[in-house]
Amino acid sequence: MPDPGDAAPAARGRPGVKDVAAAIIVRDGRVLVGRRAPGQNLAGYWEFPGGKLEPGETVQQCVERELVEELSVASVAGAVMMEHLHRYDGGAINLIAVHVRMIGDAWRLSVHDAVEWIGAARLAGLRLAPADIAIADAVRDQLLTEAIPPA
Repeated sequence: MPDPGDAAPAARGRPGVKDVAAAIIVRDGRVLVGRRAPGQNLAGYWEFPGGKLEPGETVQQCVERELVEELSVASVAGAVMMEHLHRYDGGAINLIAVHVRMIGDAWRLSVHDAVEWIGAARLAGLRLAPADIAIADAVRDQLLTEAIPPA
């Protein structure tokens, strides 16, 4: 069985599939989510912050870079929690959830119009980006069992 922290599982790098990192940042039993701002793809949907991997970049490097770009915060990325392949009409993405410890609390939004710390019950009722739903289900289950390890 592959180590969940491996930088290049077999699912990554498939032709026609974009690899996208998602930050799973948990504090006090709540996870950080952002709502896509008007004018953005999937505007109004909630998601875990993150973005597309650049060539030669590890998932951890990607999620740390994306948090600086999207929220203007530094972070330390840890192990991969899980991956989920989702097919949109315009193509497929492999969403890679990464445990992250955020450094600092002051953020500046660029692609989101809101960010919130939410618990398991509220996570179940959010209007999530379709690719994020399977990961949100796993995060919710872990929040309920308090099984999310620190990054």
